[in-house]
Amino acid sequence: MMTYTRWLRVTLGIILIVLLGAAGFNAWIDPLWTFDHAHRYNSIQAGFNERQQKTNHLTFTKQQYNSLVLGSSRVTYINQQEFGAGPAYNYAVNNMLPYEYPDYIDYAVKCNGKEFEVIYIGLDFFATNGNLTLPNRFEDPAYYIQTARKFGYRYWSLLSFDTLKYSWQNLQSSRAGLPVNFAYNRSNVKTLQPTTPEEKEQRIAANLEWYSREAYGGDYEYASIKNILQTLKERYPNTRFVLFTTPIAEPLYQEIVKAGRLPDYQRWIRECVEVFGQVYDFTTPNSVTRNWDCFYDASHVYPHVGTWIAHRVSGIEDPTIPEDFGRLITAADLP
Repeated sequence: MMTYTRWLRVTLGIILIVLLGAAGFNAWIDPLWTFDHAHRYNSIQAGFNERQQKTNHLTFTKQQYNSLVLGSSRVTYINQQEFGAGPAYNYAVNNMLPYEYPDYIDYAVKCNGKEFEVIYIGLDFFATNGNLTLPNRFEDPAYYIQTARKFGYRYWSLLSFDTLKYSWQNLQSSRAGLPVNFAYNRSNVKTLQPTTPEEKEQRIAANLEWYSREAYGGDYEYASIKNILQTLKERYPNTRFVLFTTPIAEPLYQEIVKAGRLPDYQRWIRECVEVFGQVYDFTTPNSVTRNWDCFYDASHVYPHVGTWIAHRVSGIEDPTIPEDFGRLITAADLP
């Protein structure tokens, strides 16, 4: 007959084995990006919490970068390996807003061990709405930074059931070689699966309805970004900032016009030029924004278009870029 002491030891031993097994599996797949190993079974990574994952990646890996890329989900699909001027890190995340730029840049510089030669920032016009309510809520940058820097976080997070859930999802996707909708690889490069015409049509309709109602209409109030940009310029005088506006499908641009926001759009462009002297404009209608084959929905382009953007703004010669895509606006071009 098993004594209570023996039963307790056996039970605790089983629990310990299960916990160690889960922790080992989580470390092997690494869905929170706290390690840097890569293999065929963690080659596809779900971007379920980009702010935390990318902050973790910068915290726990020691590679140095010459350039930094910031922006919203529209910028996440730009391959960081396509920028010129040496290695770049794409720190863009879902719905990144301008007020987040200074803190994320400061932390990236700290992790990098040196200032960046170039910082590329992709700007979205919808973010100029000071009354905007986003469909998803995110914490301030300090939350994700402090989480990554908590004592033992890298290891305690391995015992999380949520971590285990994403590890299993990543394993299944990697074994199948097929991401669910979109995913990252271990080099922080994001892919986007092609969609059926019916699915695209539904997403486009939803985009147009949401942006016209929430982003451009209703209680829209212009929120200037000039002070934020000026802060960046003064804080990092030795860094070259390259600003660009993100492409949106022409029907979505027409929602800006119909809502009477064109003067705000022009003010937005002017503020960028007044601070940094120039901005690349991919938003104003052009041959790419009129081509639905370039778009996943009305506000996100496929990665091959992101490569055109990276090449244009970093000065890489690319004869495949449509001539009218990414017009450089300077003070001489302003009305």
